[in-house]
Amino acid sequence: MREYDAGETAYIEIETRDKYDDLVDPSSVIIDIFDTDGNKVSTGSAAKEGIGNYFYTYTIPATAVSGSTYTTKATVINDSDFVTIKRARFKVRC
Repeated sequence: MREYDAGETAYIEIETRDKYDDLVDPSSVIIDIFDTDGNKVSTGSAAKEGIGNYFYTYTIPATAVSGSTYTTKATVINDSDFVTIKRARFKVRC
């Protein structure tokens, strides 16, 4: 699990692949970030970095509690009508 300091910007990477494991560009990649208590603290569209590679940045509040864990959820919607949901976590350093 990646760790960041309070006030630092977390860099979230998303890779999208089809059923043949080839990198593909979906219709959209939406990122939701939740705090330790499950409250949504950020949402937005991921930016494209290359074919099948996307990223989203989130600045951790300067008041974030040391040791708290954030969960990211990436919802990937493709033209072929399938949805992929990926989760990852990052933590505020103690």
